[in-house]
Amino acid sequence: MKSLKCMALALLVAAPVAGQAQAIKTEPPMKIFTAAEVEAVAMPDLAFKPDPLAAADFDKYFYFHRDGTDFSQAYADITECDSLASGINFYMGADSGAIAGAMANYGMLAGGIGGALGGLMADAIFGSAERRRIKRINLRNCMYFKGYDRYGLEKDLWQAFHFEEGLSRENAKDREAALMKQARVASGPKPQTEVLVP
Repeated sequence: MKSLKCMALALLVAAPVAGQAQAIKTEPPMKIFTAAEVEAVAMPDLAFKPDPLAAADFDKYFYFHRDGTDFSQAYADITECDSLASGINFYMGADSGAIAGAMANYGMLAGGIGGALGGLMADAIFGSAERRRIKRINLRNCMYFKGYDRYGLEKDLWQAFHFEEGLSRENAKDREAALMKQARVASGPKPQTEVLVP
């Protein structure tokens, strides 16, 4: 009788945990675009003659492409990587180890204030350019992990379908329009230029 009670208790405790584990594995649904919706997104101009001056800026001005990827998948990947890169970039500051150490030594308030002050100091010293650089690195890593190749682009052509965020965030409408064009390129014809190192 005692073992039955223990088993029943164990099942009651395990049931919510199993339900939570299942919920964690579920991915959000991917938006599926119709052919008409894809056609409505203008394909940006990518034609330019590579030269050493433009190539010197390929760490800033680039786009992604992956063979065999449809628009819906490319949009889901680009949106996810943009969100990840923007979030990490925006909340950059003292790392969790430094904040935890300050909290352990000086109390909760000191760690929180130290992290906030560290972020403000980084903004004051390095500013918007450093935040943009970190976002580019995070975006490149994320898209590389998803199997996309990276291609360089001339600055003026790049600006037609990208945005830069430093200390402020791009408005939602412009962000969406740019990400749609980036997905069009990422799922479009294979570029004829050289693939860049990730």
